[in-house]
Amino acid sequence: MPHSVKLEITPEMIKRYNRPGPRYTSYPTVPVWKDGKFTRDYTKSLQKEGQNEQPISLYVHIPFCRQLCTFCGCNKIITKNQNLVEKYLTALEQEIAGVAECLGTPKNLAEIHFGGGTPTFLNPQQLQRVVQMIVSRFDTQEEGEWAFEADPRVTTTEQLEVLYELGFRRVSFGVQDLDQTVQRAINRNQTAEQSWQTLKTARSLSYKSINLDLVYGLPLQTKLGFRKTLEEVNKMRPDRLAVYSFAYLPGMFKTHQRAIREKDLPTPEEKINIYLEAINFFAESGYVMIGMDHFALPEDDLALALKNKTLHRNFMGYTTLHNMTQIGVGVSAISDFGDSYWQNTKEIELYMIEASEKKLNPRKGMKLDKEDQLRREVIETLMCHGEVLLPDFESRYKIDFRHHFSQAWTQLEKFKQEGLVKLSPQKIELTPIGMLFTRNLAMPFDRHLKTQVSPKFSNTV
Repeated sequence: MPHSVKLEITPEMIKRYNRPGPRYTSYPTVPVWKDGKFTRDYTKSLQKEGQNEQPISLYVHIPFCRQLCTFCGCNKIITKNQNLVEKYLTALEQEIAGVAECLGTPKNLAEIHFGGGTPTFLNPQQLQRVVQMIVSRFDTQEEGEWAFEADPRVTTTEQLEVLYELGFRRVSFGVQDLDQTVQRAINRNQTAEQSWQTLKTARSLSYKSINLDLVYGLPLQTKLGFRKTLEEVNKMRPDRLAVYSFAYLPGMFKTHQRAIREKDLPTPEEKINIYLEAINFFAESGYVMIGMDHFALPEDDLALALKNKTLHRNFMGYTTLHNMTQIGVGVSAISDFGDSYWQNTKEIELYMIEASEKKLNPRKGMKLDKEDQLRREVIETLMCHGEVLLPDFESRYKIDFRHHFSQAWTQLEKFKQEGLVKLSPQKIELTPIGMLFTRNLAMPFDRHLKTQVSPKFSNTV
């Protein structure tokens, strides 16, 4: 949807398609991965990767936050206990050493990403310590993608200076919504001045890419109120924006159940109109829409990757990096080897005990067979580019696409009648309305959805 568009979306359509569905940051999705202890399998994956000359991506999970934001679904720990933090960093160091040992010769890192929680919960000395753990065990590229997530309320100039000196050039600041009524409803009081100040400081230090995160569908949020946030954010002119749908999951998150009243949430019709407002606003403001929930300035690498058909998607969202193993370290961190996924325990005490004993012991995992790998690529292509070129898949996978995916094609035919998709012997192409229901249009290719007794997914609207 490159330009501002007026889309006719009926309440009946919203009702029909507003159902639980994955966001497909992975396929197969985490709920179908197996529970267990996967030391041997994970170690084999690392050893195999060590023989590969391709660079890798490293994700480091920093789970700590000073305050609970009640909308958040991330794996986080609210604490002021510095002893716990130091103990965690020691465990992290042991895990990084163990991973590097399994890989063998020092691997080249094309990307480092600090996620959370709040990575800038750590003080400058702790941040330096974590980077030292990494650079002492891995080779780093001079032009590597080093990125971190930050909360403007707790991020200091000194932290931004230190992280820049260490090699970070990309930063993502959480904003969510600048409306004070909404902020009170999610327990996140963050002034526009705080957001402005951290952004200006990052710019003055020459960070080359600044992303802002917004969330739509939050309690007490309105189209008019969110419009004011959009206008203020546009003045900040970040290089990238992520505009995420709030995933209300009271069955999964006690904070949603306890602190968010369902009656305060926008209706599905209101929620989709809030998002349409964002899409049109950013299109008119010169941003390019990336996939289903990101925006970038035309000269940004993400916009260029979209234009060149080299855009990809992983656990951190949309990315320009491809065919690269992502190794996750830290509590709850996920590793993606292309043909397998592994996730560390979500229990911090267990994580620290096992890491200190030099045990690499993921507690969830899945190996992908050829069919899963095929479907993963179809879904990712749809999520990134809104189209699938059938001859491309047919030549590479030696399949008759329509025959191979006959059940999915039958469902796509129904979507076609609704005006969500265009179908031809050459191509599956989402329409502008279809882009709003990207998750729904990817779901027919998911062969695991039917096997899930109680899928833990947010609604697609």
